[in-house]
Amino acid sequence: MRLYHAMSGNTKRVRIFLAEKQIEIPRVELTLGTDTRTAAYRRINSLGEVPALQLDDGQVVTESRAICRYLDLAFPDIPLMGVTAEEQGRIAMWSDRIHGHLFMAYGSMVRHRMPLFADVVEQVPAFAETQERLIPQKWAWLDEVLSDARPFIAGEQFSFADVEGMTVLMLAEATALEVPDTCPNARRWADAMRRRPSWAA
Repeated sequence: MRLYHAMSGNTKRVRIFLAEKQIEIPRVELTLGTDTRTAAYRRINSLGEVPALQLDDGQVVTESRAICRYLDLAFPDIPLMGVTAEEQGRIAMWSDRIHGHLFMAYGSMVRHRMPLFADVVEQVPAFAETQERLIPQKWAWLDEVLSDARPFIAGEQFSFADVEGMTVLMLAEATALEVPDTCPNARRWADAMRRRPSWAA
C-alpha cells in the first residue's frame, strides 16, 4: 500500500487521519501541477489529482474522504467515523456540514483565484471574492454551534468531523483568513486542534 500525496487541503485531510489512527503507510510525495499532470500519474488517477491510495493488489482509491472511509474500515482500531449507527450518522452529518459550509468556501475561493487551477476550472474571480466575503459568516456559524462548550465538533469524542475542521484550519492559515477574533468558541476549538500531534502531519 502507498499514498500519493502533495501539499494540499485534501491530502492534509488524509495525513491527519493517518496520524490520528496511528497508521504508517509508505508515501510518494508529488508536486501539484507538474508531477500530478504526468501521463504516468494519470494512469494512477485519471483526474491528475491527489491524494490517491494504491492498495497492495494494485487497485486505487482516490478522493480523500473515500480514502479515509476505506482506512477506517481496514484499520478498525481507533475508529474516527463511528461504530454504532447513531455515531456514524452523527459524525457523517457534522463532517458533511464542515466540508460543505467551511471547506468548500475556502476551496472554491482558492480554485477560482490561483493560477495552478486555471486548467481545472473556468475561473471566475468575482466568485472567489464572494466566497472570501462569506468566510467570516461561516466561522460565526461554527462558533454558535460550539457555544454549548462541546470539546469536539460532533460531541465528546474526537472524530472525522474534527479532521475536516483541521483541514479547514490549514487552508485558513495558507490564505491568511483565520478564525475571526469575534468567534471565541471556534478559536477555542481551533487552538485545541493545533495542539494535537496530528496537526504536524
